[in-house]
Amino acid sequence: MSTTMGGFVRTMAAVAVGAVLVTGCGGGSEGGAKGPAAFGREAAQADLDAAGEAAGLPAGAKPKSPEPEDPSGGPATEEERKRKDVADRMAACSAVRSADDLKPAEAERQFRGVLAALAERGWKEHKPVERVTLDEDGFVLMAQYKKRGWTLFARHTDADILRMTTLTATEDACAARFTDAELELLEG
Repeated sequence: MSTTMGGFVRTMAAVAVGAVLVTGCGGGSEGGAKGPAAFGREAAQADLDAAGEAAGLPAGAKPKSPEPEDPSGGPATEEERKRKDVADRMAACSAVRSADDLKPAEAERQFRGVLAALAERGWKEHKPVERVTLDEDGFVLMAQYKKRGWTLFARHTDADILRMTTLTATEDACAARFTDAELELLEG
């Protein structure tokens, strides 16, 4: 489990950090393809939003970068600047929806409802929901779905002080362009 869990968590962390700076950058192709329209970032975001709404998951604000900034308003160190550059590039091919401050009685039901709504929108389960106990006070639910060249990581954390659901979808072709060193930089 540790190898599977470690790879899943590593990929999830890289995608989540990349999604931190999602600000509307255009990634993926949203048209111009012959036949059915290509499935791009806007379509993936629409799926995440629609599934969240269908399950009653509150819309959350986009996460902000936790990076310390120097007086000029940018990252303070060279490593932080490199991390920000990689995160910006990752954000261009990612879609994210997250919600926190969820009600304990509803949070897990809403998470599973989001997964059902994603399945209705054509996302196929790639890795079923895995429940990992954190300690006596909490657990994490993780699942992975795929659709038309995109991989979606769904995560619900339910702990003593934190109850949060995050959906992050990343275009596979775009994610493949990142080196292991860049992904490790995101893990920081």
